[in-house]
Amino acid sequence: MRIVHVAPFYYPVIGGVEGVVKRIAEHMAERGHEVYVITYNRLRRGGLDALSREEVVNGIHVIRLKPDFIWAHGSYSSELPRVIKSIKPDLVHVHVWRHPHVFQIAKLKRVMRLKAILHGHAPFHKISQLRTITWIYHRLADLFGRGYLRMYDLYVALTPYEAKRVTDIGLDGIKVIVVPNGISEDDCIVDPAVKKEHQVLYLGRISMSKNLDLLIKAMSYVAKDVSKVELVLAGPDEGLVGDLLRYAKKKDVKAKYLGEVYEKQKHRLYLESSVYALPSLYEPFGITLLEAGIHATPSVITGVGGQLYAAPPNKASLWAKPNPKNYAKAIAMLLTDRKLREKLGQQARKWAKMHTWNRILPKYEKLYEKLSL
Repeated sequence: MRIVHVAPFYYPVIGGVEGVVKRIAEHMAERGHEVYVITYNRLRRGGLDALSREEVVNGIHVIRLKPDFIWAHGSYSSELPRVIKSIKPDLVHVHVWRHPHVFQIAKLKRVMRLKAILHGHAPFHKISQLRTITWIYHRLADLFGRGYLRMYDLYVALTPYEAKRVTDIGLDGIKVIVVPNGISEDDCIVDPAVKKEHQVLYLGRISMSKNLDLLIKAMSYVAKDVSKVELVLAGPDEGLVGDLLRYAKKKDVKAKYLGEVYEKQKHRLYLESSVYALPSLYEPFGITLLEAGIHATPSVITGVGGQLYAAPPNKASLWAKPNPKNYAKAIAMLLTDRKLREKLGQQARKWAKMHTWNRILPKYEKLYEKLSL
């Protein structure tokens, strides 16, 4: 089968969506399929035309289109239909609802009679997580673009929450299937002695959408109740980390930023941290919550969205109201109550092991085969 994935970004750009696309694409290539990824020749911040136009990465034919224009994480390229026609795919797997290529492929589907899956990735962020113009665009796309949703053969939702949201927009529920994100199998031996009892970790993009101001403000309260507490931040910076660290210093919060980290260092950070903090008001899924969980590290979350699935409250996490005092109280509770921390950590590990890629990826192969019949 010749399969094309269309995604806003792809390796070497790092992120949750990019990781999922890479996993699915490489799995299908290993299974003997011919797999392409069409994306855009840009980085999240700048880097226009900085990457190769075409290359083969781990068996995947990657084609990076030149955008006609870009905004935030959005890109539009008039090249897309021509490139799709030249490949003549059996199936197109389109990623991220509302992105311009969603509408381009929907129109092309009629002409080429393509089989097409829309993998929404749950982009239902709060207005405070987005620029105002982006938020307005989202509302307009949901209002006027629902007809394009119905053109796809199938919609893949990450969680039941997303399935309900997209059904409410106007998509027939029969065409929606829930397939959660996966994580790598990890056979590490979790030793409580390795945990640094005062270490709180945030690992992910240092982005406006992650609501890290709340975490820094909360840590100023935690520091009053838990001596020697330290906050570790890691992940690609989108221009915010300097302000966050200055605020932490002003509030006498011990904090450090490690920059972008990779597998070996991520593994160590998850293992040695006592608490993983994800303060987003909304997460499409929250893959880092499962990554922390498989290392028996419980989380503190807030808000509504995929985080409630990835780290169920009172099972793999503590949920707190999105204000500094309440969020701080939950962090301090895990830091000071070792029995609770270990209980939630073991439950988080059990939950995470139900979402390893070897369980998730075969579901996509079955979907593809069913659609190709």
